Amino acid sequence: MTYYFNSSRPTRRQMLKGMGAAASGAAFALGAPSILRAQESALVVVSGGGSYEEAIRQAVLDPFQRETGIKVTYVTPAEAAKFKAQVDSNNVQWDVVELSDPAFRSDAAKYCEEIDYGAFDKETLDNLVPEAKTKYAVGSYVYSTVMAFSTAEYPADKPRPRSWAEFWDVSTFPGPRSLAGGGDFSTIEFALLAAGVPKDKLHPIDLDKAFASLDRIKPHITKFWTVGAEPGQLLSDRQVAMSSAWNGRMQLLKDQGAGVDYQWDEGELFPLHWVVTKGTKNRTAAMQFVAYQATAQAQARLNNLIFYGPLNRAAFKYIEPGVAAKLPTAPENIDKQFFLDLAYWQALSPSGKTNAEVLVDRWTKWVAR
Repeated sequence: MTYYFNSSRPTRRQMLKGMGAAASGAAFALGAPSILRAQESALVVVSGGGSYEEAIRQAVLDPFQRETGIKVTYVTPAEAAKFKAQVDSNNVQWDVVELSDPAFRSDAAKYCEEIDYGAFDKETLDNLVPEAKTKYAVGSYVYSTVMAFSTAEYPADKPRPRSWAEFWDVSTFPGPRSLAGGGDFSTIEFALLAAGVPKDKLHPIDLDKAFASLDRIKPHITKFWTVGAEPGQLLSDRQVAMSSAWNGRMQLLKDQGAGVDYQWDEGELFPLHWVVTKGTKNRTAAMQFVAYQATAQAQARLNNLIFYGPLNRAAFKYIEPGVAAKLPTAPENIDKQFFLDLAYWQALSPSGKTNAEVLVDRWTKWVAR
């Protein structure tokens, strides 16, 4: 079996670039539950390319076509601007798209079909985490932004920060740091956690408090990273002692023997979703697809291949135990973390901009000071 990993945050950066690591198992021998065979029709499914495309074809698309008789055309990349333009011009070519943001915006009803949960079997509905079941989107998988370390600076037998408040404590835990830049949601929320805000009380975001907290750590930040590969490089080269990072990147480097490690405490879970394009001519088939990919077996097949987590809790019955422990939604990992609130960040602020846009404006001014 080949493992793939997500090199970036979809909807804002390049989607999934893969690197291989050998492992054994029989995940693809798992069969997905039978879904009522539909009349054959072409269904256009849009998401990332490269190794992610290889993984999703094997784990989801090919089995879906075999079991339903629905032909799938896979297109890449998923671009929010193109998605919106197709609806605005009444020229819809994409049926199902792996984009989270459109489903959480105030104009979601204009661009996304409401999800027909009647197409889902009861077992799937019972086991999907709440963040995966939304009005206009269905969860696909989740990754986490975690706290990572240089093992040269912080070996396993040396005390390490276990919270963002301790990450901010440069006296007890010395060494240069790195955090995600560009107005990244995780950096703002970690700053609030460091300031003593409980993880279940983060919203509405207090930007004044967040940036005051960032003022304290800024002198100790070597670099605000913007590309998923950067934290691993900074840690491996000992340019920083600790950094926020994506769990899949860190796990892959760790398995390759690089001098990095990470922990799950106060990690931010970022869920990815499928949306069905408003005005699709293949609505029934599209609903069958989003229901199919949400089943435990389909999610298990996919997440046996990428270091990210299923949103169907029952998928862990089919995921190899050695793999499961490395996934952010494993039972022993998920409760240590918190989910990013996409609805909050896409909601309109009093200024008429989304909260995400307000954050970017504030960040741009702050980082230039």
